[in-house]
Amino acid sequence: MGLFIRTIGLARARTKIGLANLTYNMKRIVFLERKAGIVPV
Repeated sequence: MGLFIRTIGLARARTKIGLANLTYNMKRIVFLERKAGIVPV
C-alpha cells in the first residue's frame, strides 16, 4: 500500500495514519466476509 503522509504536526500525522489503518481494516473485513459468504445484517 505505500502510505505517504504529508502533514504539519505529529498529532495530525498520527490521526491520518490511524484513519488510513481503520479504512484498511474495514475494507479487509468486508473482503473476508464476502469471501466466507457471511452477510452482515
